[in-house]
Amino acid sequence: MVKLMPYYRNRNPVTNTLKTVTERNRTMNKKTQAVLKSLEEEAKEKGNPYWIISRETGEFLNKLILEKNIKRVLEVGTSVGYSGIWLAEALTHTDGKLYTIESHNERFKMANKNFKEADLQDYIIQLKGHAPDVEIHDMFDLLFLDATKIEHLSYLIAFLFHMKKNGIIVADNALSHEREMKKYKDYIFNSDQLESKLIETGTGLYYSKII
Repeated sequence: MVKLMPYYRNRNPVTNTLKTVTERNRTMNKKTQAVLKSLEEEAKEKGNPYWIISRETGEFLNKLILEKNIKRVLEVGTSVGYSGIWLAEALTHTDGKLYTIESHNERFKMANKNFKEADLQDYIIQLKGHAPDVEIHDMFDLLFLDATKIEHLSYLIAFLFHMKKNGIIVADNALSHEREMKKYKDYIFNSDQLESKLIETGTGLYYSKII
C-alpha cells in the first residue's frame, strides 16, 4: 500500500510552530555556537570536505527534537560531529542522549574533539564501525541517516526494529542524491510501516513516521 504525504517547500509545520533561530541561539551555549561557526567556516573555505549538513538542516533537526520532546536519537554518519552537535544540543533540553555511528577513524576522532569543545560529551555516545554491523541495545525516537547514500536502505532495515512506535526517521540528501537514494525512496513510500514525505530543506530530507 502506497502512503504518499504532502511535499513541503521549506514550510514544514514543525519548523513553523517553534522558536525562531534567533530565539534559540540566545539560549545555546556559547561554546556550542563557537564550534558550529568554526565548522561552518571551514566547510565554506575548503569546499565542505567532510560533507556536513546545511545549517538549515541542523536547525530543523534541533527544533524537531524540542517540539517532539525526543529523548533517544540514533545518527548514522557522524562525520566530524556537526550534525551531532545540533542533535545533542537539543537533547540537553529534553534530558536525552545521542548515539552516533562513524566508521572512519580520523573523522571519529575529530568528532570526539568537537563534541568536547562544544561541551556536549555527556549527551553523546560515539560508536565506531560500519552501521549495519554495530550492535545496539537501545530503542529510539529519532533515526537520522547521513552516511553513504546508496546504503541508506540497509541502515534503515538494520535499525527499524530499534525504533519506538511513532518514531521518526529522517534521511538527508533526498534532492542532491536522487539517483543514489532511489531504492530508499521506493521503500519508504511503499512500506505499510511508514508514512513518508519529502521536505525541501537543505539538500532535501525524507521524513518518515513509524505507524
